[in-house]
Amino acid sequence: MTSNIVESLNALNLAAREFPITTLLECLYGLLQECTYTNRKNAQNTFTKLTPIAEEKMTKNYIYSLRLTVKPSNEYLFEVVKEEKSWIVNLKDQTCTCNKFQMDEMPCGHALSMMKEIHLDPYVYCSDYYTTKTWLQTYEAIVYPVGNQRTWDVPNYIKEIIILPSDARVKTWRPKKRRIRAAWETKMQNRCSRCGQRGHNRKACQNKPINI
Repeated sequence: MTSNIVESLNALNLAAREFPITTLLECLYGLLQECTYTNRKNAQNTFTKLTPIAEEKMTKNYIYSLRLTVKPSNEYLFEVVKEEKSWIVNLKDQTCTCNKFQMDEMPCGHALSMMKEIHLDPYVYCSDYYTTKTWLQTYEAIVYPVGNQRTWDVPNYIKEIIILPSDARVKTWRPKKRRIRAAWETKMQNRCSRCGQRGHNRKACQNKPINI
């Protein structure tokens, strides 16, 4: 749904993407090798139940839960109140009316306040994807270095393959290097000439003009 991963990878290869395709692939392979090793070592040196990012989110939810009041209805249904607002937490279905419990698959602040009240372990209700064990399993595969091309043992049937250049027509103009922005990004770049705010143009403006 988003291109964040592609953009992050593209940012790490700004210089290499101008090289020939074989050099670019070597750079990408080296980047993958380094990334896998770094994440594996980080997972091995983490002694918490969840990954650091997940632990940080759990801590924020716990701090938020300290300001909440819990009203039990039965063994698994609770009402969580803060001032004039309230939320319903269903421990059996692992849901909350704030929708964060079921979307994040991690106890939200409302669920944590209820679990603290009845002395439950919140880590039991976290998805396995947040655990350090799963994090380590993700990067347990070793990306072996390919070595120098001169030392490769290439079969003869591969050496005999002749790769012809593409017969596609090469465009004469300079290729684009800037990424194509999404529709919502383009909309947010628009600045109204009437009110000066972003997100709309003068025709769709409903605000009063700013006096300068």
